[in-house]
Order: sequence, then C-alpha cells, then structure tokens
Amino acid sequence: MKKTIAFALVALLALSTAMAMGGSETAASAETQRTVTTACSATYTQETWFNKMNEDFEKETGIHVHVDPVPGDEIEYVNKINIDLLAGSDVDVIETLGPKNYSLRIEAGYFTPLDDIVDADEAKSLYGANLPIEDDGHFYALPFKQEVYCVFYNKNLFDEAGVPYPQGSWTWDDYVETALKITDPDKGIYGSFMNADLPWMYMYAQQLDSAEFYTEDGMCNFDSKEFREAAEWFKHISNELKIQPTVAELEGENANWNYYALEGYRLAMFPQGNWFTRLLNDNNDYPKDWSYGVAPFPSAGEGGNNNLVSLGYVSINKNAAHPEEAKIYLEWIAENQWKYEGGIPAFAVMTEEQQDIAFGAIAEASNGQVTVSDLYENLVNTGMGTASSDIVGTAAAEYYNVVKEELIAYNMDLQDLDTTMQRITERMNEAIRNAQ
Repeated sequence: MKKTIAFALVALLALSTAMAMGGSETAASAETQRTVTTACSATYTQETWFNKMNEDFEKETGIHVHVDPVPGDEIEYVNKINIDLLAGSDVDVIETLGPKNYSLRIEAGYFTPLDDIVDADEAKSLYGANLPIEDDGHFYALPFKQEVYCVFYNKNLFDEAGVPYPQGSWTWDDYVETALKITDPDKGIYGSFMNADLPWMYMYAQQLDSAEFYTEDGMCNFDSKEFREAAEWFKHISNELKIQPTVAELEGENANWNYYALEGYRLAMFPQGNWFTRLLNDNNDYPKDWSYGVAPFPSAGEGGNNNLVSLGYVSINKNAAHPEEAKIYLEWIAENQWKYEGGIPAFAVMTEEQQDIAFGAIAEASNGQVTVSDLYENLVNTGMGTASSDIVGTAAAEYYNVVKEELIAYNMDLQDLDTTMQRITERMNEAIRNAQ
C-alpha cells in the first residue's frame, strides 16, 4: 500500500469515531431475511429517489438493503468510508464518485475483482469503454452513471451575431473561430467562457492519446509537449485573442462554477458537464431571458479520446459479509440507479426508452430549449471516444492542486511557462516519491 494512503487514512482513523459499518450486526438482527449492506452520505437518506430505489430493489429481489448513513460533507464522507475500509469493515457494496477517489481505493486494494463474479463478456458488451479494466486485466467495479462534458451556448447571442449554431463534430480551432465571430468588447460580450479551473487550462491535451500525466517510471510528465501547448493555448485565447475573460479578471470577480448561469446573457459558449442543465433550467435561482442550446465537446484532433467523462462506480468490498447478495445489488444498481437519481447511464448504447428516461425530464424542464434528441446526440452519441475528466494515479489530489495553482500563476503573468512547468514537475515528483 502506498505510504500516502496508509499514513493519511491511519491519521484519519485516529481522529474518527466512525468504525466498521455494521454488516455483521445487521445479518445477526435479520436471521431469516437476506440482507445487503451499503453506506451513503447522510443526506442521501433524505432523498425520495434513494429510498424508493432501495424499496424497489427489496420488492424485486426479497433482499433487504441496510444503509449506514455517514454524516458530514462530501469530503468527510469519502474520508470516513476510507477509514472504515482500512479498518476492515465488512460492509458489502461501496459507491465511488469520480475516477480520482476510485483510483485511490483500487490502489489501496479495497475491492474484490469482479471478473469471476459477474459475466465479464456481458459487462464489456453493456458498458463498453466505460468498464474500468485495470492494468492487471481485472475490473473491480461496474459504472452506474456518467457525467458527460459538452458545450452549452446562448442561442440569442448566436442569432444577434448571425452565426449558425454549432452542429456535429468540431475541433477547438472551430470553437475559437466561432467565439471570435461573436465576441464584442464594446458590448461586453465574450464568445467563450472557461473559468480559472481544471480541466480547462489543459483539457485539449488530456483528450490526446499521446498525452500522459505520468512517465513510464511513474513520475510527473506534465512538462511534455502536449501539456505545454495546451497551457499556452488557454492563455492565448484568454489574454491575447480575448474571446473570454482572463484568469486575472475571473479571480478578481471570484467567478466559480455557477458564473455562466448568472452571466450567461453575455457569454456565448460554455464547456461544462451535463449536470449544468439543472442551473440552466432553474429560473427561480438563475432567471434569464435567453435560450440555451447544446453542442458536442470539441475534439483535439483525430485519434483522440475527445469526450471528457466522469463516471460513478459501484464495487464489492473484499471483506463483504454478504458476497452473494452484494453481487445482485451491484448489478442492479449499475443498471438502475440512474433512473431514480435522474442521471445518465454508463451503457455503451442507449435504447430510445432509456434516452427518454435519461433526458426527458431535462428537455421538459427546458421548455423547448433542448430536446431529448439534442441531448443524446450531443452528449452521448458523438462517436468521439472518451477520456477521464480527472487526473488519476499516484498523488492525484495533490497533482490537481499543484497544476491549478501554477497554471493560475502563469495565466496571471506571475511566472513564465518554463518556470511553471519546472515548478509543477518538481513539486509533483516530490509528492509522488513521498507516496511510494
């Protein structure tokens, strides 16, 4: 086990009173009823969809779902789950949001391989490239939902500028050309908006097969040609082409993830995950007098994995108290939770019925701004391949923070590109060595 994982989790263990999550006790209290145990953030237990989902599972299978709610925010929840897994908890099924936390749990060896438990061929057919097969050839989870990146755009600004709406596959060069046609400094209109965060400041490198965050020997590879060019590109379109607010301006305004929903009347295009439709359809908290559309995420060129995706994973604890029930719950959750939660399934292909379930409520809430077909074709059915939206691997959380800090300094002209790449490399190599 990596030092960083062991030390961090042991430290949290010493501070926490949350111990193993009670799977055996549950079994003892339900001698005649089959049981499966899982843990969730305490807020989930207040969600109607979550309770209905587990009730329906029990009705369908006869297996009772015992839920251990974990208090606190998302970070506290993740940490407490890791503490319990480190302590040898026998909870059966664990959900992990995002590849970063999933990567850490795989590295720590918390999950049982699923190859001999579920039908591997069927899983590969159902989930395609979204099935997380590791370097050892095993897979330790099924994906139960996906957040997909796309480009939201302001139809009104396109109409006023006489620019056609983006349709079909396009590149970042096309995106910049479109943004330039709409940008109007005199009116305070920008053709693009990407805030001072990741992955925007390097994302088109992330889409390329040739771009790797780590070298072959596991050290930092951010000073590679692909990431250097991506960092230069982002600064160029902001500071020189001025198709979007500069990082300095955004930092000054404290612009965060909901900035587009507030300022979208003057921002023509906004790359973001599909979850942002909740804000765009929310006229109570984010009232607007403009209509939005959706376009595919631009490609970085041929041969790349161009759609950025963040997956949710469901796994079986290697110490599960009820492994047979865990298998049934795992497969059921992977195929059904998205329906209750209102998300997008991680299936390789979606039927028309599944498309309607996944996107019908969003389309209806948009009052005609987007349709089910718009959402499916521009988010899922792009045929462009997928890449993780997160940095994964050794010291991933620190990697994210270091890159963000240094690229912000570079974009604000506080240091040059060579210094930026040198600082990222040195800081990350130290972090990676400490984690080994």
